[in-house]
Amino acid sequence: MQLKNINQYFILSILFIFSQLCFSKELFKNIKGKNSFNLSDSSGKYLVWDSLTLHKIAPLQFNNTSYCGYPRMIQLQDKSLVCVYEISGGSINFIKSTDIGKTWSLPIIIAANVNGINRTVPEILQLADGSLLASFNLRPAVFDSSKHFGISTIKSYDCGLTWKDERNLYKASATAADGCWEPAQIQLPSGEIQLFFSNEGVYQNSNEQNISMFRSFDNGLSWTDSPQIISFRVGKRDGMPVPIILKGKNEIIFSIEDNGTGQFNPAIIRNSLIQNWNTVIDGSSLNRAGALSTLSVPNIYAGAPFLRQFKTGETILSYQSTEDRCSQWNLACMNVVIGDDNGTNFTHRSVPFKVPLNKMGLWNSLCVLQNNTVVALTSTNAYSKNNSVEIWIITGHLINR
Repeated sequence: MQLKNINQYFILSILFIFSQLCFSKELFKNIKGKNSFNLSDSSGKYLVWDSLTLHKIAPLQFNNTSYCGYPRMIQLQDKSLVCVYEISGGSINFIKSTDIGKTWSLPIIIAANVNGINRTVPEILQLADGSLLASFNLRPAVFDSSKHFGISTIKSYDCGLTWKDERNLYKASATAADGCWEPAQIQLPSGEIQLFFSNEGVYQNSNEQNISMFRSFDNGLSWTDSPQIISFRVGKRDGMPVPIILKGKNEIIFSIEDNGTGQFNPAIIRNSLIQNWNTVIDGSSLNRAGALSTLSVPNIYAGAPFLRQFKTGETILSYQSTEDRCSQWNLACMNVVIGDDNGTNFTHRSVPFKVPLNKMGLWNSLCVLQNNTVVALTSTNAYSKNNSVEIWIITGHLINR
């Protein structure tokens, strides 16, 4: 009887091991599929995107808005997820999930179009005291010399139920050619908040653009009077900053789209916490480096980067690209690469969302969860029946090859 049980256990063990080998073979077969993963070598870390987690989070089925875009998600201290995004008509919505993104609350408008000025491209951060700080872009819906582009913030002290303490940090020109764009913020261990944004308001006689920054030392209630220029490549357009503090490195890095070589490609700008941006990072600075070592086609568009870091130290960078697609930037889709714990050596490209070549997946972002999985978010018309732009998410897992 005992021998029989041992034999049965041995047979079941062999069957289990065989099934796992088959699963692994099938997994990497799927990984190697077109528009999914680029496995150019046999070692390293890769992302596996779980197709079973793919679903729409905005708009809800009874919402008739034709556009939801530029989603930004974070996980709060209580492990719930919150997401902000822009909608048709120039307002910003806020939604919340208490089941790791499976279901979402009804949207709350946290900043609405006022007097013909849209509220757009939001970002959100939970501060050390638990409050939420959202930033966004003011953009006139139509040209009016009395209405200006700008950067604003607003706060919530009850995990997003209500919002107040709106602050207008910056006013640029009334024209898009001399506007300001895409704020994003971090909080340093000291408590200082740094809010970065793209700024061409100071270059009214050229097409240049820099990355500027405001500082707050009281949890976003007041800010420095004028923006500090952080990075600027003469004659070019640094844009779309996304900052993080590298774990265990005492260093701030942020991704930008950099057209220093002619086409927009992601670059990483860095400074130590001690340096704290005491000099401008110009085009020749050692604190600026391209993020992508190779692209399959030279000079291919790879813009709108978004940067995050896993709990285990690996950095992760997304960008929208026309690689393996047509040459139209507005038909780009999300690509993701993995870097080391210094925010360098980004490789092993993956494509989280299957977007037809005549559709788009733009203004993407990433959210790393406390369990070290990652959620990718995209604004896409790939899955809608009426070509409306919706927000879809999918979950990814970091694996060793």
